[in-house]
Amino acid sequence: MVWADLGELPGPGGDELWEVHAGSRHVGVAALGGGWVAFDPWCTHAECPLTDGWLEGTGLRCACHGALFDLETGVALQGPAERPLRLYPTRVVDGRLEAELG
Repeated sequence: MVWADLGELPGPGGDELWEVHAGSRHVGVAALGGGWVAFDPWCTHAECPLTDGWLEGTGLRCACHGALFDLETGVALQGPAERPLRLYPTRVVDGRLEAELG
């Protein structure tokens, strides 16, 4: 397992999106329902930045073409995206968010 330190983020409280850097990797992070979700930050349809989008319940809407992804499973719920979004397990260690990027 390779856990990447994503840094200190504000505690979950609202539904918000961030893009963070873990070495040379870009990772999208969402504070969702009191927990954390880490995901590939690019839409599987046209590689638009998903962190420019917005949350709809447990879904993430892409700002470019309107694709909707389920942040609990990664499934593309609405097109034009057809491929799922890659999600990464997260954990909090000593007040810092980590994601398993392995």
